[in-house]
Amino acid sequence: MRAEGKLLWEDCVWIGMERNSNLGLEQIRSEIFPILTRDKWKQYLPKLGVHYFGIFSKNQEQIDQEYRDVRLQIQQLLYDGGETEREKQKIEIRKLIHSEERKLLREKVFKSISLSYLLLNKRQLVDMVFQLRSERYRWEERKRKKESDLGLSPKGDFDWQKVWEVEFQSKKIHSESAKKLAVLELHHAMSLDPGVGITLEGGLTERIRLFDPSQAKTTSNENHPIRKKARLQMELAELDQESLENDWKPKFVLGGYVGKNGNAGFPLQNEIYGLSFGVQANLGGTSFQTNTQNGIQSEGNGIQRIPGYGPQPVGPGENSFQSGSIGLFDDMGRNKKVFDSKMSLLQAKAEWKQSEILILNQIQSTEIKLTELYSKYNLYLENTKSNIFQHRFKREERTQGIISEIEYLKSEEEVFVGFEILLDHYFQYIATALELVLLLGEDPFDNRYYKLESKQISSDFTIILEHWKQDSSIEKRKINEPKSKKQYPFFMEDPYETR
Repeated sequence: MRAEGKLLWEDCVWIGMERNSNLGLEQIRSEIFPILTRDKWKQYLPKLGVHYFGIFSKNQEQIDQEYRDVRLQIQQLLYDGGETEREKQKIEIRKLIHSEERKLLREKVFKSISLSYLLLNKRQLVDMVFQLRSERYRWEERKRKKESDLGLSPKGDFDWQKVWEVEFQSKKIHSESAKKLAVLELHHAMSLDPGVGITLEGGLTERIRLFDPSQAKTTSNENHPIRKKARLQMELAELDQESLENDWKPKFVLGGYVGKNGNAGFPLQNEIYGLSFGVQANLGGTSFQTNTQNGIQSEGNGIQRIPGYGPQPVGPGENSFQSGSIGLFDDMGRNKKVFDSKMSLLQAKAEWKQSEILILNQIQSTEIKLTELYSKYNLYLENTKSNIFQHRFKREERTQGIISEIEYLKSEEEVFVGFEILLDHYFQYIATALELVLLLGEDPFDNRYYKLESKQISSDFTIILEHWKQDSSIEKRKINEPKSKKQYPFFMEDPYETR
């Protein structure tokens, strides 16, 4: 099985994020918040219900009794001290916290895919250089063996060259193994099975333009998910504490009913209706509850159901009851709730402060590391230029017999080692810059440290690479022009989540 076409950096990110199961799971989890919000909105709506009540008695030496009661009941919350509104705010904040957690997860997945992609590109370039040298070595080996057989070169030089070749072959084996491991790492980051074949579009180094980080003025991102999440968690803790501080405020509930009852089966004969009013409060762990109900029985006999006392018979006209109860210190854990609430708020504030320090320190330390890598990259860039320039003189000197083959190979090795170090610093700079732009909230494909172009560009790095290919006397390989850059939503964010 093979992924369709040759993949750009953007393609790898898009495929990997589409296939990542954790991102899909978090998307499903986010669907709970609209449900919770709707449920809280229902607290403002009147509660309707149909209630049926019946009593039948056919006992010896007693008059037979039959009673049925059907009524439509309604209850409306008038005031709850703002608790429902605070609960709605908590749900909204939890939704925003989850949104920031999803952004952090997207950044983590994006970073994992991108670093794996960059590593594979690096290993492919190193492997390509090894292949160039391998072809060169095979040609030189045949030449040296013939010279040794003809007695044109000392036997000791030939043996020493074999040691040199063993070291080279050892490095080449390691490079091939590292390339295969990089392929597997990219498969894992993209959530692909190891058996799925992928081919990267060539020419990444011809598309990236590097910028001097010392010329860029760094400004921290106030809305980085880590910082924003910490602020939201602090707001949530403040709301929890506010709920406890306001739980003394009473709740007022208004209710009513309308219906019919009767003693002679259906249809029912007597109209009934009434109103009720209730109060609930919590005073420092002591609960208080009262209820008042007033009803009208038009004709006949009815039954009034009094909470805690059961059904009571009533006759035609007005009937009412009042009830109240006080539960002394029935919330023994309230003091612990208050303490836990204060501790949660203090912890949220400490985490917020720590996140601020963490982000700012990460930005500065990464910026220092990035400046170091850029300086080293330019240092090895000039060193590799010089090595290639010197190597050309060595080639002429070898042709004229001024230096031995061993001295020429040493010169070639210096070019190769310098180029491998240059590659390492080149990709380290891009990977470190990627970490920094994610902290700063910038576009990972177009920012102040590098830019991913849609077409090939010329740079000192690509020029050196071409010179190395030419100096290795290998047919110049054409690097395919990359496909047009595809535009993808940054981290696949929902519109309302864009920061």
